[in-house]
Amino acid sequence: MKKTLFFLLLLTYLSVFSNNDKYRIILLDDPSTTITIAWNQISGSSPTVYYGTTDYGTNWNSYPNSKTVSRSVSYRGMNNNFARVNGLTANTTYYFVIKDSQGTSQRFWFKTAPNDLSRLSFIAGGDSRNNRAPRQKANKLVAKLKPHAVFFGGDMTSSDNDSQWQEWFDDWQLTTASDGRMFPIIPVRGNHEGASTIYNLFDTPNSDSYYAVTFGANLVRMYSLNSEISVTGNQNTWLNTDLQANTNVIWKGAQYHKPMRPHNASKSEGTHVYNAWAETFYNNQVRMVIDCDSHTVKSTWPLKPSTQPGSDEGFIRDDTNGTVYLGEGCWGAPLRSNNDDKSWTRNSGSFNQFKLIFIDQNKIEARTIKVDNADSVGSVSNTNPFILPTNLDVWTPSNGAVVEIFKNTSEPAPQIQLANITNGQCYDNGSNINIAVNILENGGGIENAKLYINGTFVSTDTAAPFAFNYSFSSGIQTINVVATDVNGRTASTERYIFVEQFTKTETFTILTGDDDVEEAQDGRLYTDSSDLEMVYDSYNNLQYQTIGLRFGNIKIPHGATINNAYIQFTSDETNTASCQLQIAIENTDDAAEYIEALSYGVSSRNYNTNLVNWSPNAWSSTNQSSTSQQTPSLVNLVQSIINKSTWQNGNAMAFRIKGTGVSLTNTSSKRVADSFEGGTDKSAKLIINYTYSCNNALYKDEFVATPQLKVTTNNNTIAVSYLENIKSIEIYDITGKLLAREEDLNQTSVSITSIQKNNQLLLIKTITQNGIIVSSKVVF
Repeated sequence: MKKTLFFLLLLTYLSVFSNNDKYRIILLDDPSTTITIAWNQISGSSPTVYYGTTDYGTNWNSYPNSKTVSRSVSYRGMNNNFARVNGLTANTTYYFVIKDSQGTSQRFWFKTAPNDLSRLSFIAGGDSRNNRAPRQKANKLVAKLKPHAVFFGGDMTSSDNDSQWQEWFDDWQLTTASDGRMFPIIPVRGNHEGASTIYNLFDTPNSDSYYAVTFGANLVRMYSLNSEISVTGNQNTWLNTDLQANTNVIWKGAQYHKPMRPHNASKSEGTHVYNAWAETFYNNQVRMVIDCDSHTVKSTWPLKPSTQPGSDEGFIRDDTNGTVYLGEGCWGAPLRSNNDDKSWTRNSGSFNQFKLIFIDQNKIEARTIKVDNADSVGSVSNTNPFILPTNLDVWTPSNGAVVEIFKNTSEPAPQIQLANITNGQCYDNGSNINIAVNILENGGGIENAKLYINGTFVSTDTAAPFAFNYSFSSGIQTINVVATDVNGRTASTERYIFVEQFTKTETFTILTGDDDVEEAQDGRLYTDSSDLEMVYDSYNNLQYQTIGLRFGNIKIPHGATINNAYIQFTSDETNTASCQLQIAIENTDDAAEYIEALSYGVSSRNYNTNLVNWSPNAWSSTNQSSTSQQTPSLVNLVQSIINKSTWQNGNAMAFRIKGTGVSLTNTSSKRVADSFEGGTDKSAKLIINYTYSCNNALYKDEFVATPQLKVTTNNNTIAVSYLENIKSIEIYDITGKLLAREEDLNQTSVSITSIQKNNQLLLIKTITQNGIIVSSKVVF
């Protein structure tokens, strides 16, 4: 009888409780009307989310709304189910349960974000990795601080394997408050996540996991970017397009994993991220950036990218318009020393922490929260997360506990245009080159313009119209002009030109983990290995594979003569058996990124018929980077691409390496090199020596301009016309002072009558509907 009773109780228990766990809610779209509810379905069938604005506990059939699974994927030892719920009401509490064939989950709840300009609270951080104790404490603080969302910057685990991810999601349950309230996560990929991990565990909008979410009535738009794929290709195009399409947003911010300028000396500089995004952030008023990876703590003063004298690692301080960078991890990863401060570092440290961020219409407040005393911290209320709870350990360094970012309400800084010089322009005679400068400004005028050549100050011009004459030596020359207005605001512009004939050696590195890949015999692409087996790999049954190497931003002008070219590897293993490899170059003027989801993404490409055979010497030890790890000359391969009529300075090249002969029959006949993931300083490098003569240049001294404005004057009227519709027009006097502005136009001709005629020189600037900037000068 006792056994029968126990069995009946067990059946009752199993029939009441559904068999799922590892719950999380995710924000990927409008946070006021959508949410993604995710979980691991252990067993049972037909799981469905039942939800509504009234709390019916676990009584699932009382909830008025339901949502079945939108996507299910088996990944990292879990059956990940995603229910994408939409049509919700802003700033509203929703209760939900998950019902399946075995029963009903516990009751959870969440609150949608407001869709007005109400103040918002966020938590931001990353690098939870392998120290569970601080990770769990940080998670407990999420439940106590009750943010509108958690921005998580990657490196959730160390090895991206099944057991670590299951532990991570078990720990994430501590972010659920004692009353069942859950808080949404907005994740990005780190270097310890595989290419598909974030997509498969958090259902991001695309497999590359870059996207943006806008909170409030355009209060803040946060960009979640992927620093582990190419930052110069499709992602960067999307970012720039989206920023331009959202100019009405009050605040813009971004999160990604790898910092541009890490504050730990052992970490490599993120130059590829800096080159792609720093100026984009500054020009588009992205005022706050959160990064991770270094396992240190930092905040910066507002920064502007700059190469002018006085800059430090590419930045100068700009308190009015600059971007504040916050980071760099410490949600549980092993701590590292903050031993690489810059002149513009506000504060740095080394302890377990995340950022608590409040945003309203007028400012952003960011605090660094130490997590070690989480158990003794009180909780904020569900209605007001902005009153700090008792015992919250807020870091208070010398410059104060709160980093404040204020909205710039002053007039914009000057704008500079070099009227007759474009990037890559070529001069077969560098003597006495004229540099004409157009400076546009909304205030009382321009005080001076300064010329820098290759970072060295040359001259100052204090009277409009601004211009310089300079005689250049042969080579690649960088021109930088800095303008200062009467209010002390500055702006700069930079161009590079080619002068006469010169010879130069350039080294191009693998820029992301997706640029050195291994293709298995069945076509699968493996993008995140720490090494490159050339060519046999027993891991995951890759077998005799094909290697793809893509080098981006190849700064070699069209028409250059290639004198020497080779790829330099660093040995990851000792390999001494005879080896036979074959190298080919993709026959295109700009090699596309590798896409993990695309089968045969290396071998299916079109390659030049010129091939280079390589029988490398023995690799007798690891970490070797000598002539034994150099390929034979690749001059003919590289020259064939540079000679293409459509080649442009800054394009990408891709190489294929596959085995031949004994390397396809003997598993020991291989060479194993470090990849990008094995260490950015040890990844493959393309080294090219070339000679360039402007006598053979594609573009010569003449400025290749867009079609000009047509400007006529009659009495008190200035008439402007163009071959495309004009979006806006601005008129400046010769000092750079703004005299008139017309916006929201959509016509090919515009008449201006608001300018007083006094025989002055005017600069007319227009922006077309296609974003082309065209200017002209006229005496009126």
